Amino acid sequence: MPFESDSLRDTSPLLSIVVAAYNIEGYIEEALESLLSQPHIDAMKIIVVDDGSRDETYAAARSVVERDRGVHIELIHQENRGLSAARNTGLAAVRTPYVGFLDGDDIYLKGFTEAMIPVLAERKWDVVEYNVKIIDDDDRELDNIELVDHATSGGHPMDRAALQQFADRFHTFAWARVYRTDLFDAAPFPEGRNYEDMALVPSTYLRAKSIYRIPAPLIGYRRRFGSITQTAKLRDMHNLRLTGQEALARCDGSDMDDFWLTVFDKLFQRACHVCARVDRASFKQASETLTAMAVDHRKMREKLTEGGKRQVVELKPFDLNVRADRSIHFLKGLVKKVLRRSLDHHQRARRPSTSNQLSG
Repeated sequence: MPFESDSLRDTSPLLSIVVAAYNIEGYIEEALESLLSQPHIDAMKIIVVDDGSRDETYAAARSVVERDRGVHIELIHQENRGLSAARNTGLAAVRTPYVGFLDGDDIYLKGFTEAMIPVLAERKWDVVEYNVKIIDDDDRELDNIELVDHATSGGHPMDRAALQQFADRFHTFAWARVYRTDLFDAAPFPEGRNYEDMALVPSTYLRAKSIYRIPAPLIGYRRRFGSITQTAKLRDMHNLRLTGQEALARCDGSDMDDFWLTVFDKLFQRACHVCARVDRASFKQASETLTAMAVDHRKMREKLTEGGKRQVVELKPFDLNVRADRSIHFLKGLVKKVLRRSLDHHQRARRPSTSNQLSG
């Protein structure tokens, strides 16, 4: 798509990136430099929200602001209130027509602005989504997450087919997209709740009228050492059930029921995954919450199928799969303990920023 940077010379920035930061002193400078080193940086504003970090995150971010002379970055500090609150604070400061979100330990890849800014300059797309590279602490590529394939790339109406494709894949990461800012109400991220992206992004897609898909990785999602084998919390199960109940409550006999039932099914799959990863003391309650989610679905299924007007697929049996997954999780945990003895927790210290980003 042809694009001349001169077309932005007399206009306000198109895109704000809200960067939520908490105790990531070893990553935040690289995250910010991954934006500042992009072409078309003058088409963007960067809003960093330090969520009450207890390490040197704020100081590290401040050093980047000083090097930038405050031209592109606004730095906000608040008491620790969680990821959703940090994003809501940043979103409240946005004055551009488009907004994106970056977690402070992730990075944008080379080519982000070349791919994104020309699309936004058209002012006709409500959501722009793209693919993801998974990277490790040393920026080495581990894997990819495909939101967009070449067959579905480009601009499309946000019709039932587009919505169902989103629900079927259910990659709800807020940072894997750029959004028209007015899609959001005030403080849209649910504060005090984990899996906030799963609660917000589906309804945001419903508000959108159009979508543009870029079949290239534009962001590097960092899989930090030990994250795969982390123990989940019982609170995560309660949050997922609440989000599932909200999805089922949107089922009203309309054409969108399939969308919300698919959303619930994906939430239930995630709940099975989480249930397998809680500690031993919480497993019984987590299992009970999972069963309660299945009951929620059964009641809605009975309501929607009353009178034989439609069919709703039952949830698949889940108990044995959860227990098998749980066994595998604990085996991985044992392997991690052995690795940690030699890696000494692999804690990444604060280090000078670098502009050597991964290419898309």
